[in-house]
This record gives sequence, C-alpha cells and structure tokens, in this order.
Amino acid sequence: MQVPTQIISAHCVVAFPDVVDIENAPGLRTALQRIIEAHAHTCDALIADLSASRFATATALSVLVEARRQTRRKGMDLYVVVPAPLARKSFVITGLNESIPLYAALGDVPGRTAAPTPVAAPVTAPAARMPRQPGGGHRGECRTEDAGAAGGEDRPAP
Repeated sequence: MQVPTQIISAHCVVAFPDVVDIENAPGLRTALQRIIEAHAHTCDALIADLSASRFATATALSVLVEARRQTRRKGMDLYVVVPAPLARKSFVITGLNESIPLYAALGDVPGRTAAPTPVAAPVTAPAARMPRQPGGGHRGECRTEDAGAAGGEDRPAP
C-alpha cells in the first residue's frame, strides 16, 4: 500500500486514509515502516496527518503506537495532525495525547516552515462501509418506532 507522503522541511508527512480498519491497517503499517526506514536519515520527525478522518479507530491508534516505537528507535519524533474533535477525543480517552503530540493543523506543527515536496502519489484507500440490510437499514442500526412509556425505549425494527 502506498500512502501520500511529502517532505516538509525536515518532517516526513504521511496522509492517513479517512478510515483505518482491519482491511487496510497491515498495508499502512508496512508503508509507515518503509517510510520511516527510507527517511530516518533525512527527516527529524514523522507527521501522521489524520485530516481526512472524522474519528480515530482503535486500529488507527494501534498503528500510531507502533509508528511511535519505530520513530523513536530511529531518533525521530512523531506528531499527529488531527483536526476533528471526535478523532481528538479518542486520543484523550486513551491517554495517547500525553505521549504523542497532537495538532489541529499541519501549519501548527513546530519546525514546519518550507513548502511541501511530494514523495509519493496519493492512493485512494477504500472507505469502510457497513453492509446494507434488506429494508434499507445498516447492520447494528437501532430504530425507535415510538417514544415508549419511559420516553425513548429502543425497539428492534419490524
């Protein structure tokens, strides 16, 4: 799996797909490992850009924890750009925000001053979609037909 990668100043910026799941995580892990190996001598930091993500899955967090270990072994820093509030909340809830610096925008990352230089062409990652069920609902979707006596009881779809 190729991921969009740019060199900005002494930072290697990797654009994550909108959703990291069990289907694309192995390819992303391998791509990050190769990027870290290839650019450890020219980059001071790896920036994981999650700007396309509305939320951060547990799988995405595990990929970032592994990338953090790899960057540290190579003497690099790891920064994460995560503008979406729901995605940032995943880092706060797990406590990862204490060990991986988070930024709301790429321009907020320290030391990022030069214009980007593309390293690899962007590749569109498949979006995670829940299969549709007969009747138009999604698997795992909960429907409420009426408010119920208690004011909001969920009932299964007919």
